[in-house]
Amino acid sequence: MVNRYKTISPEPPPDSYVKSVLNDSHGSASNRYFDDILPMGECEVRDALMGEVKRHRYWKSSAFKKMQFERLEMLSCLHYVLESFTEARSTSEATEAVTPGQLLDQATTSIQNPWDYEVLPSSMFTDQVRVLEMPGSSTINPCSACNSEGTYHCFHCRGLGTDKCNFCRGTGMKSGVAHPAVYTHPMVATFPHADMARGYASSSTAMVRHGSNQVYGLGTPMHFMSKTGVPPPGIGTHDLCYMCQGRGVKECHYCKGGGKKPCTACCGTGSVRSFTKLKVYFKTERSEFFTECEVPEKLLTHAPGKEIFSEEQPYVLPITKYHVQEINEKSKLFCAEHLQNSMGMCRVIRQRHCLVAIPVCKVFYSLGNTKGTFFVYGNDRQCYVPNFPSKCVIL
Repeated sequence: MVNRYKTISPEPPPDSYVKSVLNDSHGSASNRYFDDILPMGECEVRDALMGEVKRHRYWKSSAFKKMQFERLEMLSCLHYVLESFTEARSTSEATEAVTPGQLLDQATTSIQNPWDYEVLPSSMFTDQVRVLEMPGSSTINPCSACNSEGTYHCFHCRGLGTDKCNFCRGTGMKSGVAHPAVYTHPMVATFPHADMARGYASSSTAMVRHGSNQVYGLGTPMHFMSKTGVPPPGIGTHDLCYMCQGRGVKECHYCKGGGKKPCTACCGTGSVRSFTKLKVYFKTERSEFFTECEVPEKLLTHAPGKEIFSEEQPYVLPITKYHVQEINEKSKLFCAEHLQNSMGMCRVIRQRHCLVAIPVCKVFYSLGNTKGTFFVYGNDRQCYVPNFPSKCVIL
């Protein structure tokens, strides 16, 4: 079964959906504030540091045990995330071979807009692609690749069903060299040569065809026997090619000797079924923002924290009443960007946003004459040591 895609056209959502989004006034606004941060104790900080030491081969735990903590400064990093689960659709023309059961299934319908069909995702906020056939778009047409014959001539043997034997190179001899007793005989007087009318010199040989079953190459032992009626002198059956038995030709490997191959477009039926294929793309668009923090964002992305606000609606409004104005501005910007990106390209199925406060403890330490800082962040108390030393230094 072969599918051939001709055109792919993304389909914009219907105008009724765009108007409903623009006129939608239902959303959410947060008026919640973050509670006081629970401070981290010195024991928690030291345990987190020792866990980080074990991850490094050349860091010695004995040196870290002598470290003195001068001050612990509690901070928080706000992590705002907005996710929009969108749906986009595209259509493409496809063809496939016709099966007998499909000849009776040609129902038609007046629905032409791909957005008129309801397609549900298997799970929300998970990227996925659904492929289905639009009902009523199936038509039966003659196959243009084989002109409705179901077969076409084999390209390798030019439709003859035979080709040069690759084991004896068309000579009929096991040695692969034409025997002088064959091509020097006055009744043969023909050396095995290529037939340029059948293809390249390396892939064809001149042959004689007597009926449908008697085919042999020129200058071969079988050619000698057909002319003289006796086997070639000085040549035994053990000298003949064991693959072609002295004929110099073999059955075409590609068409199995038939000279024709079944059409791959219609699978030999002579007809193809054309239909419109509908592709539905479910994708999650994600935007996130971190407030200023000395810990890199790539470490804070998966760090657990305390959830301040979380909401999931068909369409959410930005946060406007939080006491950190930077969060309000980013929430408004992300909501506008997601709405702008979906206009004319896809439709938003559902949105959700959340605000998480990640606890961060900045530790000021001293180790001998060395002073520095490191950070312990997240509810799971992960440790980050900026400008960590090389393997030749203790800290």
